[in-house]
Amino acid sequence: MPERPISLRRAAEIIGVHHSTLARAVERGDIQPVATTPGGWNRFSRRDIERYGRALEATEIAQNQIDAPAVDRALYDIPKLARALTGADYAAVTVQESNGRPLRIYHDGLADDIDWKSHALPIGRGVLGKLGHADSPLRLDDLSEHPDSYGFPDWHPPMKALLGVQVVNSAGLKANLYLANSPGKPGFTEADEQQLTQLTHFAQLALDSANLYEQERENRVLAESAERRLQAVIEESTVGVLIVEAGTRILLGSSQEARRLFGHSLNVGMALTKINQLITIYNSDGRLVIHDELPLEQALASRRTTRPQDMLFERFDGSRVPVVVTAAPIGAEDGGIDSAVLIFQDVTQIHEVDDAKKEFLSMITHDLRSPLATIKGLARSLNVPMKPEAEIQIGLDAIDEEVDHMTELVSNILDMSRIESGTRGVEREISHMADIVHDAVRRSVGSRHGSGRPIRVEIPSNLPEMYADPGQLGRVLDNLLSNAMKYTPSNVVITNTYDASSDTIRTEVIDQGAGIPTAQQVDIFDKFYRLREDRSGGREGSGLGLAICKSVIGAHGGKIGVTNNSRGGATFWFEIPRDPDQA
Repeated sequence: MPERPISLRRAAEIIGVHHSTLARAVERGDIQPVATTPGGWNRFSRRDIERYGRALEATEIAQNQIDAPAVDRALYDIPKLARALTGADYAAVTVQESNGRPLRIYHDGLADDIDWKSHALPIGRGVLGKLGHADSPLRLDDLSEHPDSYGFPDWHPPMKALLGVQVVNSAGLKANLYLANSPGKPGFTEADEQQLTQLTHFAQLALDSANLYEQERENRVLAESAERRLQAVIEESTVGVLIVEAGTRILLGSSQEARRLFGHSLNVGMALTKINQLITIYNSDGRLVIHDELPLEQALASRRTTRPQDMLFERFDGSRVPVVVTAAPIGAEDGGIDSAVLIFQDVTQIHEVDDAKKEFLSMITHDLRSPLATIKGLARSLNVPMKPEAEIQIGLDAIDEEVDHMTELVSNILDMSRIESGTRGVEREISHMADIVHDAVRRSVGSRHGSGRPIRVEIPSNLPEMYADPGQLGRVLDNLLSNAMKYTPSNVVITNTYDASSDTIRTEVIDQGAGIPTAQQVDIFDKFYRLREDRSGGREGSGLGLAICKSVIGAHGGKIGVTNNSRGGATFWFEIPRDPDQA
């Protein structure tokens, strides 16, 4: 009894798929109707539907094998399915690179005991290089009649009929899918061509799936290797490192040094709120750092790298560790923040060395002051009336000058030592710049370089009071006036102005000397920096005076600098906030 054609819905029930899947297959021409009802409904061969169902099953197997280690698992079942659908004696898929070099062969019907690694594979030349695309397979009833009937190795069994198609995936990986019958067997039919066309789609899907897996596997291996290297670098780093995820704000990793400085195991997955509670942080001036000022919180909130800051970690046991801290966000592919990293370095040893140096300098300067004062006193006691040109008087003047120079040097070293150690703080009080300027002028005109030198002072009558340290600001003016007297033969002018918009008071010391080279106007405020050009009329200084001035003005929250005058000479200036809440 002949087979009765079935409807599309019945066909879908037989192979266990939704009828829309079969409808799309009919639109592509993968399934051909065998009859049509009077009402115009297509009917299909049960055999064709079952074949298509087996092909779909093979496709599902190939898709589920994306996690297989290579192309092998993805293409393994294609030749078996091809033989089952067409009844061919042999079926094979030969995979090649884009340059034609053969990679692998997957077959069914060929000898299973062949060592494929030691044998040549069918290459993409000859008839295999002439295979058609998916919509036009190459079908030959007698392979020997084709002018390019070569390209098969000697181990391949004899063939007569051939049906083949070429498959190329998106990555350029090519495969030749061919079926063959032995001599004496019939050739392939159009129905076999349709089955092969369907298998071509599955083979291409298998190649793409395997290629995607290979890429994913390679990327995963590279990522895991990079992650292991990064973790090893972080773990053995000599600085503390914390990495926190931006979204969940949990700890992703930490270095051994970070765990030591925190005094905690810092387990992965720990919440940032818990980490912030492990230590109390103070800034360089001893003020408690609140939550929003924590570098890691700032990096997460502002998406910017924080500047290095001197801070103090106080742990639960009460011990304190000085550290230098910075934090930076780590960007995500979508332009947001993936995570943030906190880097901090223990600077205890640096502080200990610094403290020892400061203590040494303080001790030396104290010990030098006493003999210098004695020498100066003895030199003045020998200052008997005689002609200035006399040899003894010249010597006594030289001794007195050298003692003054040494005393100034010792004073500068002691001041710098106290500033750096923090023992010389800013002792603010309500004061007026006019008093500070006049006291400094009085001291300057009594010095050797200022003796007999007029200093013009310009102070507006409405200059307001300020809240500052008059002693330290007087030290700044002493240094600036001393430099002006040493290096300029002309008069010196001191001006004071008030800027109401910024509520700052500006003081300028103007000389008429050689000026300061533009390239060195910033560097001269660094410790131990000396001008490279000789300045006539003065003796080379220690390089500490202007550095002390910069530290004092900085402690007041102000600014200091120098500019050259249009008619010669230089103007040293500083600005400090008046602090109206206190003044």
